[in-house]
Amino acid sequence: MDFQFVSWFHLYSVLLFLNTLVFECSSHLDDWYESCGATFSCGAITGVGYPFRGNGDPEYCGYPSFLLKCDQDNMTTIRLMNVTYRVLNIDQTTQVMKIAREDVMDVTCPQELVNTTFNYAVYDFTSAYMNITFLYGCPVSVKLQSPSSVSCGSKENDSVDVVSGAHGPGNCKYSVVVPVLKAGAEGSVSLTHLDQLLQEGFEVRWKMDGKACSDCTSTGGRCGYSFSTNQTTCFCPGQPYLSDSCSAANRASPGPGMQ
Repeated sequence: MDFQFVSWFHLYSVLLFLNTLVFECSSHLDDWYESCGATFSCGAITGVGYPFRGNGDPEYCGYPSFLLKCDQDNMTTIRLMNVTYRVLNIDQTTQVMKIAREDVMDVTCPQELVNTTFNYAVYDFTSAYMNITFLYGCPVSVKLQSPSSVSCGSKENDSVDVVSGAHGPGNCKYSVVVPVLKAGAEGSVSLTHLDQLLQEGFEVRWKMDGKACSDCTSTGGRCGYSFSTNQTTCFCPGQPYLSDSCSAANRASPGPGMQ
């Protein structure tokens, strides 16, 4: 009898635990739908949704590396591959974002000695760009051959050579490659408007298929990111709370706390 009682008690405990777990998971998924309803707005960048998310949004509300931040001057920034960029425009229809390196917005020479690179499985350049390279700490022999040089206003990098294309440091100490919008004849760098050229930034296109999110929102769901499948998923207001799209049934059946 004691053994049977213990067995039944154990079975009851397991069933109670599973029932509680299912309820908590359902409530948690319902929270996902609620918490991913906001769009990001900051300064000139307004109404931006998935795959982007704001700094205060949960991670599952946006695709990895699509985190937008709003600084104290109401400027939108995004950090990609260890470089901070100012976001100048986001067009979610064409999936094109215009960005400029934050470290050239107030000075001519990049302050972070890191090349402009991306995870090309997620982002890629549009066709309308060209690279320019800043060469730091070059010997006199290189300076004599360099067609262009600029003053960076610092003792360490008082004079920096600028050449067209993407180049390594060679005989110089450092090199930083920065893309800019293609202007005029490719293969030459005009220092006359270099500051303006850098601050106007360049365009990148994000590659993920937007159909999954469109299918989700068209059925009343909210787009999010699944870390288990590494893909876009759909949060619905009713059961099933997690799906590829929301059915008419779960749109009409609100989840816990939504009555």
